[in-house]
Amino acid sequence: MDAKRFQGALIGTFAGDALGMPVEGMTTDSIIAKHGGPIKDMAPGRLPAGSYTDDTEMMIGIAEALAERGEVDCALIGSRFVDNYDKKRGYGPATSKIIQQLRKGAKWDEPAREVFNGAGSFGNGAPMRIAPIGCFFYDRPDLIREAAEDCSRITHTHPLGMEGGAVQAYAVALALTASAKGFDPVEFVDMLIAFTNKADYGKPLMSVRDMLKRKRGPEPHEVVKVLGNDVKAFTSCPAAIYSFLGNWRSFEDAVVFGVNLGGDADTIGAMTGALAGALHGIEAVPKRWLEALDNGEKGRDYIMGLAERLWERKSTAR
Repeated sequence: MDAKRFQGALIGTFAGDALGMPVEGMTTDSIIAKHGGPIKDMAPGRLPAGSYTDDTEMMIGIAEALAERGEVDCALIGSRFVDNYDKKRGYGPATSKIIQQLRKGAKWDEPAREVFNGAGSFGNGAPMRIAPIGCFFYDRPDLIREAAEDCSRITHTHPLGMEGGAVQAYAVALALTASAKGFDPVEFVDMLIAFTNKADYGKPLMSVRDMLKRKRGPEPHEVVKVLGNDVKAFTSCPAAIYSFLGNWRSFEDAVVFGVNLGGDADTIGAMTGALAGALHGIEAVPKRWLEALDNGEKGRDYIMGLAERLWERKSTAR
């Protein structure tokens, strides 16, 4: 284990997010019609080519807080969400309201309950940003659920929203500790099935296992039909997990498959990229993608350095 795997997970989130950004909301067929085939390179959309959305911006906030404090400090994470908030990144209206209330001084765990009238959200806002938790607690599976749920609760208090964060964080941790040599995708998904305590995740993950056992993997249309590709955490998380496991030998193949499922393409891409990057490390991210990623104030180089800082904090915290 070294910093390169942490960089793979964080830059993988960024790359998948940026690749999916211009095709968010499209179907597989409409992506092919517009781009002459599956999208495989950074392209402009509602943001310039190579830009990240709220997915990566919130991931940065979690990584910053972990690197600074060396533990899950939800108040600090919430303040990083406020500091980094850039409306043009595409935040949902509920998350924007939560961040505005945090900016006004609300306690970190109050706005999410109020905005959703106590019901909470089961959207994928928690798992899309959770890669730093999986990285920091990769060797403490006993702490991953609590850490992920606490981090999720800032914006997503519904049990299914928090479970998405926990499942994705655990998947990142498993990928970090796995070796590409002798990697067994069926064993991987079996561990996720054993980890989850929600049938809404267990059932689609069992469908992922069934697809992995087939001699010929399913086409994107079938994956969407079986698992879904929308903003619900219990559809998009399993879709990203299949995209990774069904194409685990190649970072690029995994992310391209996930993004071209369409729907919430940037978030599925971000989650898929986090998993593939955690397994293969930063060297597996295509050079043409790396070079195309936005390198502004908190762009590519900043995130590379942030992942290294997170690794260093983890190394000293053992």
